[in-house]
Amino acid sequence: MVAIRIVTVTLTVIMFAAIVVAMNTGDFGSEGSWILDNPWGRMSLIDIYVGIALFAGWVFLRERSPWVAVLWIPAFVVLGNAGTALYAAIAAFRTDDIRAFLLGARA
Repeated sequence: MVAIRIVTVTLTVIMFAAIVVAMNTGDFGSEGSWILDNPWGRMSLIDIYVGIALFAGWVFLRERSPWVAVLWIPAFVVLGNAGTALYAAIAAFRTDDIRAFLLGARA
């Protein structure tokens, strides 16, 4: 679990740092339209939202209350993999057991 904690925290920090850099150096209002105009930009959006849907399925599986999972989904949609990494890091610190990490309340 130590390795999982290190990896998830590291990825969380990297993703949030990348968001801060992008917000400080870019202009999503004018540059964001490029994503929708470019086939690979659209593909990247499809890729991230399919990944978010899969990750949300894991969250629904492991959380005792479906409402907890529902509350995390906006964070995943807005923050992308910064949100998923944050969720995984929090889950990693809540247990010392890999099975409990993966299955949560269903372990």
